[in-house]
Formats: sequence, C-alpha cells, structure tokens
Amino acid sequence: MNKVLRVGAALTLVMGSRAGLAEPSLCTRLAEEARRAPASTWSRLDPLFAWVRPAAAAAPSAIVDAVARDPRWREAVGAPHDRPLDVRKLAGLPVYMASEYGGTANCQTLVLVEALPGRAARELQPPFTLDGMNLCVTESARFAQVLGHPALVVGGAPTMTSPDIRYRIAGRSSRAWTGLCSIEIRRQTTLSLGQRFCLPGAQVCDNAQPTAQRLAASYEDSRVRGQPLDVQAFNGGRQPDAATLAVFGRFESATRADKVFNPPFPVFGADERWLDPMLTVFSNADPRVLPVLVQGQWWLAIVGRSGVGWREGGALLVALFKPPGGADDGVASYQFRTGPAGLAEVIVRDE
Repeated sequence: MNKVLRVGAALTLVMGSRAGLAEPSLCTRLAEEARRAPASTWSRLDPLFAWVRPAAAAAPSAIVDAVARDPRWREAVGAPHDRPLDVRKLAGLPVYMASEYGGTANCQTLVLVEALPGRAARELQPPFTLDGMNLCVTESARFAQVLGHPALVVGGAPTMTSPDIRYRIAGRSSRAWTGLCSIEIRRQTTLSLGQRFCLPGAQVCDNAQPTAQRLAASYEDSRVRGQPLDVQAFNGGRQPDAATLAVFGRFESATRADKVFNPPFPVFGADERWLDPMLTVFSNADPRVLPVLVQGQWWLAIVGRSGVGWREGGALLVALFKPPGGADDGVASYQFRTGPAGLAEVIVRDE
C-alpha cells in the first residue's frame, strides 16, 4: 500500500500510520529535511544538493575501463563501437552505471552493471522501469549519496522552465534495491521586471508596463494549467473591433503557420553585444500573440519565454506593437525575470 506525505509551509499530513512500518524511506527523510530547511534553500538552482550528492565519474581502474569498453554494454545503449561509455560507480558497492548521451537534447541511455574482480560482469535490472521515461534535457538517471546512503536517483525538473523537482529514488544494499519511493518538490516563484526597451518618445512604454507584467504572469499560469490565454478575459471582457481583429488575425495566422517562429523582440538600438540572447530573444517553443488594451487603444502583444530555438531561458518576454504588428511597428519590449523563491509543497510516495 502506498503512503503519501505532503509537507507545506505550515502543514504536515501523513496518510496512514508508521506503526508497524519499516524505517522511513529516503524520500520521507528528505521531506523532513525540506520542512526544516531555511527559506534561502529554495531559491538555489539545486536545493537538494546538501542531501542528494551525485556521484562523479568513476575513478580509473581495470574494472571501470572494462565496463566502459565492453561491446555488450555499448550495444545495449546504442553507442558507437569506438567510443567508451560514461561510467559511474555506486559508492561502496560493485555496481556501475554505463551511459551514452546523444542528440541536441542530450538524451541518456543507460545500463546498470554488477562487476566484481575475477568474475564476469552481469547486467542488473533497474529497481523501476525506465521505459518511457524522458531522460533528456533536465532529467537524467544518476547514482548519488542520498542522506549518506548509496542510491539510484532518476528525474530532475519536469521542463526547462519548471521550478519544481521530482525524483524516483531506490537505495541499494549489498544484494538488492531497497526502499523505492518518489519525491516531488514544488516551489513558489517570483516575477519581476528585469529590463525594458522603449521606442524613443513612445509614452505607451510606461503606461503598458503593468499590463505587460500581468500578461507575462497570465501566460505562465496558462502553460502550467495547459489552457489558452483568454483574450476577452484578459482585457476585462472587451475585444477589438472587426477591422482591428482582422489586422491582428493575419499576423497571428502567419505565426501559427511557421512552426519555428521566433517573434521579434525589439531593443531599439541597445548594444546587443551586452545582451544575453537566452534572456532577450523569444524562444520558438510557445509564443502567443494577442491584442491588448492599454488606455483605450489596442496593441498587438507577443508573449513567451526567452531562449534560443526550442531551448527556453529564465525570462518571460512581452513585446508590444502598433497595428498592423509588423517587425518595424514595435513600441515597447519588456523582460521579466522569474525564478524559484520558496517551498510550496513536498509530496512523497513510498512504495
């Protein structure tokens, strides 16, 4: 039977009793550490590093070299015949992870191996199925010391832009995997103005900034909920007249037809050598186009994550254009920085 533990800022809820159960899992213990951690912990890139220490590359040895070059393991992960695999060792145990990484998303394919001196190495079955798991970009499988215990840890951030972290964890004894569990860390986020760029003399740049920040927040929320932005709801129940909608509609249709569309983000003469493209260029992952009402006038707004190509960065961008919304019609651009700021919830499932 599964046991679920939720830890919030001021609430701990345990479904079921510990009476008669085995020692708490590593995930449950991690959750307890999280509840006690100072608030500053949750703004860090890897807030669990104090308790989950990834293994480094295995130290050179005859066994490590044999695992790295064994054609069985290269074939198992689809690696080229002439390239040794990346090998990690589980601390204190004769258990190795041999991995191959490939593609622009740095996708990991791996095999677990038990290798003892004087014995033929054998493949180990993972403690949980890895089939269908997306071990690319932000998620991977690794060996680690979890609260000082050797373990297999699989997961990471669900997406490039998510503040959350989720892991499946299995400890390892001398003979078997133990204590299978999962932990999900959900974090609060902040959104604040980073930079803005204005067409000289465009008064709308000041006037539209609150609307732009509200649009950035609404966009981020819509992606989390998997829902489209509601133009009428965002504009207080109002929508443009038919002529304005037709002008904006042509632009929106063109962007939807271009599957790798990177919208313009005007910087109005700023020296682009000093601008980070991961923070001042629209990613083509999911830009949205919609009309917005600012002080009685309709403008074309583009909102999306910063980034290069499909890779998304740590900023939300909003660009404002006057009709008809061409690249030369820009009047204001806003960069809002977002990031984790606090612990919202910890969810643990013990198997």
